[in-house]
Amino acid sequence: MSELLLASVGPQSPPLFQTTPQSLRGDAQGLISSTISVWDGVVANIRPEDASFENTIWPIVQDENIRSEKQRILRFYASTSPVKDLRDASHAIIKLFNSAEVDLFSRPDMFLRVDSVLNKSKCLIPPLDDESLYYLQKLHRRFHQNGCGIIAERCRNEFMEKTKRLHDLVQECNKNLNEDASGLWLSRDELEGVPESTLGRLELGDGEHQGLLWLPMKIPFTSPAISNAKREGTRKKIYYAVQNRMRVNVPLFREIVLLRDETARMLGYPNHAALKTADKMVQSPETVQRLLSELRQALTPLASRDAEELLRVKESEADARGESADKVFFWDLPYLSNRRSEQEQSSPPAVSEYFELWNTLTKLLKMFEHLLGARFYRIHSPVDEGPHQGITWHEDVQAYAVWNVDDEEEFLGYAYLDLFPRAGKNSHAGHYSLQQGYEKPDKSRFYASSVLIMNYPRPTDRNPTLRVDEVRKLFHELGHLLHALFTRIKYASLQFVDRDFVEAPSMMLEQFFSLEHHIKDVSCHYSHLSPSMKETWLANLEHSEDGDKPERPVQLSEEEAAALARTSLQKNRQGQLKELFFATYDMLIHGPTSHGELEATNLTELFNRTRADIYQIQGGEALGEGWEWAHGETVFRNVLNGYDAGYYSYIL
Repeated sequence: MSELLLASVGPQSPPLFQTTPQSLRGDAQGLISSTISVWDGVVANIRPEDASFENTIWPIVQDENIRSEKQRILRFYASTSPVKDLRDASHAIIKLFNSAEVDLFSRPDMFLRVDSVLNKSKCLIPPLDDESLYYLQKLHRRFHQNGCGIIAERCRNEFMEKTKRLHDLVQECNKNLNEDASGLWLSRDELEGVPESTLGRLELGDGEHQGLLWLPMKIPFTSPAISNAKREGTRKKIYYAVQNRMRVNVPLFREIVLLRDETARMLGYPNHAALKTADKMVQSPETVQRLLSELRQALTPLASRDAEELLRVKESEADARGESADKVFFWDLPYLSNRRSEQEQSSPPAVSEYFELWNTLTKLLKMFEHLLGARFYRIHSPVDEGPHQGITWHEDVQAYAVWNVDDEEEFLGYAYLDLFPRAGKNSHAGHYSLQQGYEKPDKSRFYASSVLIMNYPRPTDRNPTLRVDEVRKLFHELGHLLHALFTRIKYASLQFVDRDFVEAPSMMLEQFFSLEHHIKDVSCHYSHLSPSMKETWLANLEHSEDGDKPERPVQLSEEEAAALARTSLQKNRQGQLKELFFATYDMLIHGPTSHGELEATNLTELFNRTRADIYQIQGGEALGEGWEWAHGETVFRNVLNGYDAGYYSYIL
């Protein structure tokens, strides 16, 4: 990984992040006004019978391409900016964009012209190229999905209002999730078993919380805590807090699901799942249901066996304390899985010490260069121009120019890594396309920019390393980023592939970390990285139970890598159960046989019942707390953000 000054990065300057709340709103209104002007011009000058790809579709394309250079950046601040005023302003303009999109794509006058072009395309000589025809078909569907097929004006207006309300609800849920600052005050006794590297990151309480530690409800903190806390009461407390931290979203989520079903039926579909699958590879909800049924049939015996194995682990620990245990609960799952791996010696001791964040990242990027020819050059501003000059939105963010170095070098675009949690930032891990690439009228390219949003614990002297599952997740999300940068299309909006396929490249790349030789290649014990790292490791040994080993090998041995690969396969089984559960719940809430059936459904109870049935593990209902003991549906981000009736893509 080489480094470049900002002045020498590539054929296209990177985007700058220098907006203010005031300029953000002005920029958004300018983009919306420009698009309306283009559309009004087409309608005023082109009769439906005279409409063609060149005089009707091409103006839409050009406006859309140019707008894409800015629009997603303006929306991006809502979930990443460290400045709350800017986040709030971005949320406000997202409402403007959403409302404007509904207004545009529900215009009957423009739909008549697009419909005319599509009908003529069937007998064009020469025919449209495949990409242009695909764009035209998707454009036509957008009009249909925004109500242009609804004849009665009153019904169409009602549909528009419901659609706008739906957009607002999704945005409100996302804002609540991003701004969440909840947590628990816990004592060190309650956190017995949690690594000191995690405890050292927690805020110390004072006053009424003197002697307690603040555990934020963010994955970098809750995951190691619930995976290692020896006390079941602590694990339960953390799990309940995570699952119930978004009670404010309970009525919002319900209204979203009901509105999706209602608007789909207004368009003539039997339910929302039928609408969403109609233009995908699967074609229908029935195909998805068959897939899920087959997978469930295959996994059910494995889930039962897994639950039995974990119960034996729990019973063994209880016996050692002179206690008894007869049930495995969801809050036990991460902890007991870890204990089982230790008992089977399938996970090498202190394995995360071999995955220091920055060294691991460098090795992963080198691996992608070897596999795909993608070379990352870190971008820096000249010293005399200040540290950032707007090339990133936060000082932690790393910016890269990415080139394809196979054969002749070719510029791919810009990549950004935003790795650490902060207030107001999206707490999920994922990829975000800042700018889509496209072909300009002169056949030159506008290059894409993409962001990796992660929430890793910030490296410290006491703990500079990643957990193995965090490394695997990094593989996965880098796959999305590179997929976006390598995509070559004419039209910016076509950068986003159908949901059926969107996870396939990343899941393929993620599997590399289940192969022992790749695990070994990426590994490097952090004590070998520098003298200061060696000192850190020796200091950490004084606090560990494993302080009798003065040296660690540079890399994991073949046996240790193989053991870790076996652990990966075991965890993959649990991962499959998770994906099956989420995909099943997704299709249940979006595929009811009638709207009345959905109105009568308790979405919380359905979530908890479905999870218990698939995992063969119990929750609060087994303690007499009923089926509404947790509201996990309210923190199911994917189904809010594009994976509705599409989560099955994770298991294809």
